[in-house]
Amino acid sequence: MSGNVSLSKKFGPWEFKTPQRQMHFHYSAKKDPTLRFIAEDNPNIRGHGIRRYWLMDVKTLYNTMKQNTTNGVENCFYELMPSSKCTHSDMTACSTMLQHFGTRAYLDIEFKDPCDWVEYKTAEMDPSMIGLEIAKQFHQYIEDYMDCKCELIILKSHRAHKKSWHVIAKMFRNGVEYLFRDSLAVLTLIEAWFADGKVASFDYMESDKRKNAIDNSVYFRHKLFRIFGNQKLGSDSGPLKWDQYYPEPVTNKPKPNFEDLFVLQSYNNRCMFDITSSDSCLSKQKTSTSRKRRRVEPSFSHGHLALEQFYFGLAAWKEVKECLQRRFPCIDFGIAQFKDIETIYIPMRTKQCPFNNGSNNGAHRSNHSYLYVYMSSGICYWFCNDEDCKRKNLKKRIDFPPDVTMKMRAFYQRKKEITVRI
Repeated sequence: MSGNVSLSKKFGPWEFKTPQRQMHFHYSAKKDPTLRFIAEDNPNIRGHGIRRYWLMDVKTLYNTMKQNTTNGVENCFYELMPSSKCTHSDMTACSTMLQHFGTRAYLDIEFKDPCDWVEYKTAEMDPSMIGLEIAKQFHQYIEDYMDCKCELIILKSHRAHKKSWHVIAKMFRNGVEYLFRDSLAVLTLIEAWFADGKVASFDYMESDKRKNAIDNSVYFRHKLFRIFGNQKLGSDSGPLKWDQYYPEPVTNKPKPNFEDLFVLQSYNNRCMFDITSSDSCLSKQKTSTSRKRRRVEPSFSHGHLALEQFYFGLAAWKEVKECLQRRFPCIDFGIAQFKDIETIYIPMRTKQCPFNNGSNNGAHRSNHSYLYVYMSSGICYWFCNDEDCKRKNLKKRIDFPPDVTMKMRAFYQRKKEITVRI
């Protein structure tokens, strides 16, 4: 289904019966390198996360937004990120689009105001300046880690009792802009930044859970990123507005044009970073060797079940998991192995080396890393499976907040008999 004649590069919407799949199918048929995946909050079906999907080029989207504004219709459009690990692997849509477009690094920052910050230093800051402080730290990390020059485009969408920023990074080497292969490659950078530990200063408590002001879920496969000038349907968020450049003062440079405010950018006069797309947060693919599927019951030893039950009811372990989740956003506790009542082994799905010894921007090409958590001493170590790192017996200590460490030690120092029944 196509749109108006005057908006010739507008196809859709698809909103019923696997709409994303229909969008992918139509893109594969169109073979137009200017088209993009566009999601929109569905005005016909009110509800959180209910969207419809379009194919449009930038000019058509801009004209559509102008027409909506004239007609009093809310603009609620998002970029939908093509992925090298596309869900619809039987189609060529994403692989084709990724030949024409790369991805800039980006951040989605949001927190309630007032906010229960964990660190006193953050709590003392002006809430309206916290987004800029996060952006500054992101800028510094990018230039150091990626060995490039960086310019940030900062947008904002504050509302009553909530602060929100979107940050888009333009990264240059020798005057040429470089892009990431896809959002999962950006996730590799974000994982390394979180592993560095400094972003923990922007942790806060909400409903007895520890969260971070940086939303690290926006990099996963086929995730969305709100477009400049758009808002969430029916909310009081208001549209994303221009804030400033960083580090250049806003008065020294004209505002970017509409297309320059997108995360997805054409490879025209641009290059691609050689950085691996993360596979940390992808859902496991189901495989079958026969048509008839049999349910296979997992088998555990009584010792394993007892340990699993022991940790399941341990409050200190829940807090440890929350801390590690913030440090390593895509850690999978489902594959953790409980060695005994004091020791937990957690394989990591990332190939990032704890010591940045890998040849691929600090990551190894084949070896993964792992964690050992020692509950009784309140200590965690990050190890690397690379042979050179193992020979040197290298390990990186991961510190927990003092209150969590004290709870871990206090539990194991109690003189009380523990009985576990299975």
